[in-house]
This record gives sequence, structure tokens and C-alpha cells, in this order.
Amino acid sequence: MWFKIIFAGAIAIMLVVGTLTAVFGAGRVLKAVLETYVFDVENCRYDYKTPRPLEVDKDVVAEPEEVCEIDYNSAKREIANGIGMFVIFAPLAWFMFKQTRKMMNEMKA
Repeated sequence: MWFKIIFAGAIAIMLVVGTLTAVFGAGRVLKAVLETYVFDVENCRYDYKTPRPLEVDKDVVAEPEEVCEIDYNSAKREIANGIGMFVIFAPLAWFMFKQTRKMMNEMKA
């Protein structure tokens, strides 16, 4: 009797964790796609140019220049990570959901 209750609790916890992970993975994919390919959000950074060797003796200060561009590699990385999380955890969550329903039906009977 206690074994079934503990086992049902463990499966329920795995169901919740798997479902949340699958949802967050899908959310990461959607965020990366919208941010990069729909809204064209640019990532800005400061690019410091070093002075040329001939200008080293002069009092030349490297002025930072702001460079803004769409980071497609970062978006691809986020999409790949999100799809990986979803592909792994969605079937696991579905399996745990079926097992939880089966155990709940057994406990009712």
C-alpha cells in the first residue's frame, strides 16, 4: 500500500517536472524565433579599435564604437536548446501523464 502511494507521488513529481521543462523549452524556441526572425532585435556591444603601430607614440585613445547587429548564431543556439528540451521531455511528460491516470483509475476501483 505504501509503495503504491510513494510510487504515485514520484510519478506525479516527474510529470510536473517533465511538463514544465517541455513548456519552457517550447517557450525558449518561440522567444528566439520571435526575437530574431520576426522582430529583428539587434544586440548592441561596444567594439574597441586598437591603434595602429605607427600611432602608438602619439596620444591616441581607443574610442569605443557601438556596433548593433542581429545575432543569428545565438538564436540558432537557443532554438536548438529549446527543441532538444522539448523533444526529450514532452514524450516523458506524456508517458508520466498516462501512468498517473492509470494509477488513479486503479486507486478508484
